[in-house]
Amino acid sequence: MKVPKRIFFLSLAGIVLLLAALDWEVARLSWNTIPRWTMSRVQQSTGSRVLALGNSLIGVGFKEASFDEGAGLAQPNGSLNLAMGGSSGVEQLLMLRYALRQGVRPRAVIFGFFDFTLTHPLEYTTRDLIGNRAMLYYLEPEYARGFYHLSLHDRAEFEIMRHFELFADRGTVWERVELFRRALAQQGLPPEASNSMGRSVDFAMLEYPSAPEFIAECGRASRNPLIPSIREIALQAEAAGAKVYFIEMPMPPDHVRMFYDQPAWSGGYRVHLRQMIQDLGASYIDASHWMPDENSFEDPLHLTYSGAQEFSRRLGEYLRGAWDGVPPGPAKH
Repeated sequence: MKVPKRIFFLSLAGIVLLLAALDWEVARLSWNTIPRWTMSRVQQSTGSRVLALGNSLIGVGFKEASFDEGAGLAQPNGSLNLAMGGSSGVEQLLMLRYALRQGVRPRAVIFGFFDFTLTHPLEYTTRDLIGNRAMLYYLEPEYARGFYHLSLHDRAEFEIMRHFELFADRGTVWERVELFRRALAQQGLPPEASNSMGRSVDFAMLEYPSAPEFIAECGRASRNPLIPSIREIALQAEAAGAKVYFIEMPMPPDHVRMFYDQPAWSGGYRVHLRQMIQDLGASYIDASHWMPDENSFEDPLHLTYSGAQEFSRRLGEYLRGAWDGVPPGPAKH
């Protein structure tokens, strides 16, 4: 049966209007996503002397007020935490570059990490570019593409998707859908352990399942260079006049005992990592043992609020000694 042209074009126009409305609504919902909120903080904090970068470990583990107290800094010339959960070195590099373009001239840049995040190659699909990684669609997208790998198919998808909020910030919608789905799934069941970052079980899945597998990965990673985005963070921060510190973040005692106390890490991978960082002119601080009380952690990776305050103040004091010309000495375990 033939469809009259008028009906066809009216239907097509209706679909286009619906998609445009959906695109506008997603843009409205995503106006204050974490990357955009962080960028707005940069605009309001151009006098910051210390920038903190990294993923959720330093996102919740670095408390600006406590660090400033330990470092002897005061706002508006204190510290600014730009770390974002679920982010890689690429997103952190883009945030550093954004801060520098806004006129921030930091005295120091701190990058917190754990396990193999500084050397693990970044290979994404467009399915991975969601949540905080969605900023790769709109903040220097062409520049950022040089620091992670996409297949030919995904590169083509990326070029289309980055022009539409409906695709670029789709995580804003899926977040609400997922929260609703989890709420339904929990009906009649005991509440799941969670914290400000999400479900504890999700972070437990990021742990290596066994010490032998972790040791094997140490051997492989000890042959890897720093990923390009991490190198660029160090080089561009130094070019801006900042001293760069890579912080091996505090980890729960079980993680330290099972993984970081293994010779393959402490005498192998860490030595490899420290040498590469020092070759860039940056400093390496092993803070993995700084918080030996398991009650300082709210899940297998993240510090509690009070634990984060203690760590941040101690890190500030440690760096203050270095800045004042006082040898900081070895970190106390």
